[in-house]
Amino acid sequence: VFSFSAAAIPTSPEEWQVWRHEQLAAVPDMAVLYAPLTPFHNDTTRSINLDVIPALAKTAAEYGVTVVWTCGGMGEFYSLTLDERKAINAAWVTAAHAHNLYVIAHVGTTVLQEAVALAAHAAEIGADAVASVPPYYSQPGSIDQLIDFLDPIVQAAKGLPLYYYHIPGSTGYDIQMMDLLAEASSKLPALLGIKYVDADTLDWMNIVNSYNSSHVLMFAPEPKLQSFGIGIGRGTVLAEDFYAPTYLRMHRAFVATEHEKARKEQFWKYSVMAVFSKYGGGLAERAVYRRLAGVDLGPRRAPTGQFDESQYAALVADLEAVNFFNQSK
Repeated sequence: VFSFSAAAIPTSPEEWQVWRHEQLAAVPDMAVLYAPLTPFHNDTTRSINLDVIPALAKTAAEYGVTVVWTCGGMGEFYSLTLDERKAINAAWVTAAHAHNLYVIAHVGTTVLQEAVALAAHAAEIGADAVASVPPYYSQPGSIDQLIDFLDPIVQAAKGLPLYYYHIPGSTGYDIQMMDLLAEASSKLPALLGIKYVDADTLDWMNIVNSYNSSHVLMFAPEPKLQSFGIGIGRGTVLAEDFYAPTYLRMHRAFVATEHEKARKEQFWKYSVMAVFSKYGGGLAERAVYRRLAGVDLGPRRAPTGQFDESQYAALVADLEAVNFFNQSK
């Protein structure tokens, strides 16, 4: 009987069936996905700061996160060197596994050779899965061409599952996930899941209706509350870990038919998002981790500006006004 190992890639439909069963069983029942910000030192090159990652992993687990997606858009993968991405992935695998978190190492890039190298490294360090964006400058002309791009990544990952990063608003590459999953069933069987960052709710409903039992489908768009009605998939893409408690409360309330309570959680999340937006969005989120996790994530890399430190006290005060530091627990 075939049993999956990290160094083995199934070769027959029967082996792939066993592989899929084992890989689905390894994913948390409720995938609450956190895409961490990459911590940088406040130096001239904005060098990466790996020392704070254990504290971030601990905080994420305490919030209720179950899945970590490394080096995504929030983590500024597009500004990181190959060696930096390897170092970040390795640090997160060690830190997250210490808290029983499932780690998806995002290896996507427009340079296929680098994606392949990152996938091989992810297998070596013990990541639970790899993920990739599509090539977003010179784009595939068909789904077959996309699969041809992703397949070498799968081969390098040596049996790890692949997650597709569907974020057309950033990549400019927009295809129907229903079409990709249909083609991948025979041509890319290692495709286990999709991180769905798209406002096309019809496509989402279609894939949940057809593939929810065989794939890990994770929904990112706001409002999160809508996914409970149109199809929750396997879980949610929160990006920020501190939204996990409100999402879990929202879900419990919806399941208990306490719909007004669920709506209040969603409205509260919008109120917090408005505060962060007022102070620079992601720049403000980076700053608040000083209080949330006791770490300084530093500035973002160029060309993005820095957080205005003179506004930190006002940011904290506005967050306190919407009960952020209590309700995010």
